[in-house]
Amino acid sequence: MTVVLVLLVTLAGLSLGLRTTSVLLPPQTHPLDRMALSIVAGTLWTAVVFEASNSYRVFDLGLGLMLSLSPVGVFDVTKWWFRSRGRRSGWLRPGLAPGWLVTLRWLFLAALPAAVVLLP
Repeated sequence: MTVVLVLLVTLAGLSLGLRTTSVLLPPQTHPLDRMALSIVAGTLWTAVVFEASNSYRVFDLGLGLMLSLSPVGVFDVTKWWFRSRGRRSGWLRPGLAPGWLVTLRWLFLAALPAAVVLLP
């Protein structure tokens, strides 16, 4: 049951992140850059929601709020997948982007598994 809750909260956070980056980033942004920033933004939004609900001692309300957003997460990820079709290649090659940007992309990919291991 815990795995299902974590998956649903992850989808809700990703939905919040995708919606945040759709407002803040221009349309020509690489889709995988947008997804990476969405993961970061979704994590921040999730932390803010849980911290606010925990400070008011209504943690169940925060969890319910995030779980109610999880079906929207499925929709947002699917929409991102179809809109970025054909544009996801070349994300880690230095010829298509500046060197500093490719370095940041590799660092993000290296930090993701480390964060997953260190969080629990």
